[in-house]
Amino acid sequence: MNSGPTQGEPAVPGTTAQTTPRTEESSGPPVVLRRGLPGWIRWFLPLVGLALSGLVVWKQGWRYESFPIPDKAFVRQAPVFQLHDQSMKLLRLQRYIGRHKFLVAFIDASQGADRSDVVRGLKERFSEFEKTGGLIVGVTAGRPAENRAAIERLGGLPFVLLSDLNNLEVHREWGAVRGSPEEAVEGIVVVDRAGWIRFQHIGPDKLGTVEQWLAELRAVR
Repeated sequence: MNSGPTQGEPAVPGTTAQTTPRTEESSGPPVVLRRGLPGWIRWFLPLVGLALSGLVVWKQGWRYESFPIPDKAFVRQAPVFQLHDQSMKLLRLQRYIGRHKFLVAFIDASQGADRSDVVRGLKERFSEFEKTGGLIVGVTAGRPAENRAAIERLGGLPFVLLSDLNNLEVHREWGAVRGSPEEAVEGIVVVDRAGWIRFQHIGPDKLGTVEQWLAELRAVR
């Protein structure tokens, strides 16, 4: 006797000899397989975070360098000025304050700046002055054309010569005048980066030596 379904009759569920296997579906969410972070990432990221935190703390505590106020009685804030050099270019001294230490040389140009021992001494030892990190600025009572001619006679000069033509105003503010009526005198003034006059030698009998000026410019910061 045939137990299978007769031809033309519908198959009755559960009466087939062979059933198709069913895939069992999970009732929970799909499982996603995750790979762990590489070992170097696990130690590198904390180091980056630590470095950034340290940078923030350093930036918040950083301040511009402060300069101490000199305690010597003769030391004072350097008067600023703006004068034309031998090429008629305007030089503003205030641009140096806070950026450079410098030496201001007041030069007797009555016979020509090239005749001044101060100019010759600064020129001969200029490479040593340059190594101190300081600048040299020359100031005369001569006209730019006269200073330019003096520089040509010297065969060039590695620093500028400025013209103080307004009744010796700059000479007077820096104390480089003598007598009545006032006349310009030579002098050397060493100024630190904060704009404080640290050393000054005014007058022919107090000029000192090139070696002394060099040591003083090297000493200030």
